[in-house]
Amino acid sequence: MSRFFVLFAMVFSLTTVLSAQIQNTSEVYMSTDRPRALAVIGDRYHSPVHIRNGLMGPLAQENIPVVYIENHEALTAEVLKDVDLLIFFKDGNIWPNGHEQGSSPVKWMTDEQQKAIFDFVNNGGGFLALHNSHGLYPPNGPFYEIFGGDYGGHPAPEEFMIRIENKNHPITAGVEDFRTYDEQHMSKYYGDREHLLMRNISDANKSAPAGWWREIGKGRFVYLAPGHTPEALGHPMMVRLIRNSVRWLTKQTDDK
Repeated sequence: MSRFFVLFAMVFSLTTVLSAQIQNTSEVYMSTDRPRALAVIGDRYHSPVHIRNGLMGPLAQENIPVVYIENHEALTAEVLKDVDLLIFFKDGNIWPNGHEQGSSPVKWMTDEQQKAIFDFVNNGGGFLALHNSHGLYPPNGPFYEIFGGDYGGHPAPEEFMIRIENKNHPITAGVEDFRTYDEQHMSKYYGDREHLLMRNISDANKSAPAGWWREIGKGRFVYLAPGHTPEALGHPMMVRLIRNSVRWLTKQTDDK
């Protein structure tokens, strides 16, 4: 008889957990009124296929319709009127004359595009910037005004720790410290400790800010540094960070 009650308790507990998970997951499937996203991806060092494959899972789990573009010229103020979330995984350089020795890169983002992005966020849009998206854009412009940070270079890929600094923000809910193989970006961060989400720390004790959040006007911004390798972009903790960021940026979760 005691075995029966133990078995019953186990089954009841498992059923309760699964029911809670199903209920929580199904909330995003209860309406057709879902936030729409535009993802600007791919550069010389980061394949758009790798990026798209890494983003597809988290965005699908949040039931976010998304359009992926590699062509920077397609990013316009008119296009941004039709989306709620802008995602960047792309640096600011292009090589119009190819990558041959002696060729020089140019910055692709125009003044009009910078203004369009700033206005999009300031007027209520969400902006998720990943990995190298703070790198090599026109200096001192509206784009960097959104970031509150800047590119600081990186060593060769290696395994290091991501340490969560703020465990009380919706973006880090359910996220634990984790190790990953990636480029350790030594990002420059100009904000305060309150807005810092996490740091990266190498085994040689080199450390830098690895994620932060901001509010600009009516909109929101999040930067997350990991993502150079499929391992880093697809890490379960990184997936959770992306999903949480998407919810927070599109105002589907409680404010901090």
